[in-house]
Amino acid sequence: MTHENPGSEVAALQARLARQLEQDDLRLVSAAGEVELVRMQEADAEAQFRVVEANRAHLREWLGWLDVTIQVENMREFIADARSRTRDEGSIVWAIRHGGENVGVISFHAIEWAESLASIGYWLARSATGRGLATAALRTVVEFAFGALGLKTLRARVAPGNTRSAALVRRLGFRVVGVIDPGEELYGRPVAHEVFELENPAAG
Repeated sequence: MTHENPGSEVAALQARLARQLEQDDLRLVSAAGEVELVRMQEADAEAQFRVVEANRAHLREWLGWLDVTIQVENMREFIADARSRTRDEGSIVWAIRHGGENVGVISFHAIEWAESLASIGYWLARSATGRGLATAALRTVVEFAFGALGLKTLRARVAPGNTRSAALVRRLGFRVVGVIDPGEELYGRPVAHEVFELENPAAG
């Protein structure tokens, strides 16, 4: 029996990501066309900040970065940082677009190359919830991760009270593999995280 050199597996994964970057800058479209996922660039900062401003109270319930995103420049810096780390760290931030309008974000926080695992996050504007858009966006990212990139595992961390987010990942087949308590400090209160994972059925 032969085993693939772990270093060569990492190199192959990084090469697949590089090819996708060069091919279409990681632009993805859901199977039925409900959403388009576009890798954000600094020119998108103003439009994206408007979405955050319009949804600040809605997002604040479960997202801890609102107090450090108080002007367009903060959004621009966040996008620039993510783009600078895409090739080496696998950080990808996609704007979720529906009908040509930005309605949220889905992202790889990073790829753990040696484990072939990506940690993901997502949010939607309040007006876009309940319409299947988050499901379409996450399904599209799952197909990209397991198909084009050949990743083995996707991971999401969800606070136990965040029932919408938990229902979303469960709908796509994610299962709880552990709990981190506390998972974060959310505006001064400790919040646990359930750790959900989805395994690539084609991975050996």
